[in-house]
Amino acid sequence: MTIFMFALVVILFLFFCYQLYVRFQLESLDSDSPKMKRKINFYKYQENNRSLLFLMIAAIIFSLILLGILYNQDALRKDNKDLELKIEEIKDTKGSAVSGAEIESYQQDALKLTEFPWKKIVESRDAQALDNYELQLIRDWQPFFGETNVAIMISQKTETLTISVFPTALSFNDFQTAEKNIETFVNELQPVKEITMIDFNCTYRDQTNKLSKQSFVYSRESKDVNLEKVALG
Repeated sequence: MTIFMFALVVILFLFFCYQLYVRFQLESLDSDSPKMKRKINFYKYQENNRSLLFLMIAAIIFSLILLGILYNQDALRKDNKDLELKIEEIKDTKGSAVSGAEIESYQQDALKLTEFPWKKIVESRDAQALDNYELQLIRDWQPFFGETNVAIMISQKTETLTISVFPTALSFNDFQTAEKNIETFVNELQPVKEITMIDFNCTYRDQTNKLSKQSFVYSRESKDVNLEKVALG
């Protein structure tokens, strides 16, 4: 469509240049003979009518092109609007599915967290292996925290781990369940001395359906003491 319009504009431009050239040549014609003058004036009159006709045709063509562009833009806007509505429907459906799948209450030792290869993680220097451990935790912990991301940070110097958990899209009821699960998880992880810090960063909808965030951080100063909840300002 764009190439066609460009070609049409070029053709019309060349045609009008030709018409201007012809008109310029006509204006330069003159004669002392009255008969020849009448012929020249008649020819000029014909050329003026022809030019006017071509101008009208060009105006009609440009009008049709403009109408076509406006129609295409309107159709494109409608298509985009329909696409946006479909995307919103998909989001709403997905959101309903997520919110409808309530998370579970965690029972002590259900996942046997102390048996997870924490020591191997500390000793590992393989980035791909670390990613696999994180993915495994995401799969195992998702029933108890919903849509979740897990990040493991290794301190090579102290040979310790920091675990960050990011539950998202929680309803208020799910958040309350997740909060209780956090306490149970931390209690079960107390014997895992490699973990010196674990934090849960929850995103949820409060009772007024307002998007809210809350973090729970547990740490220990050394491997000889328990993980304690950190008071956040």
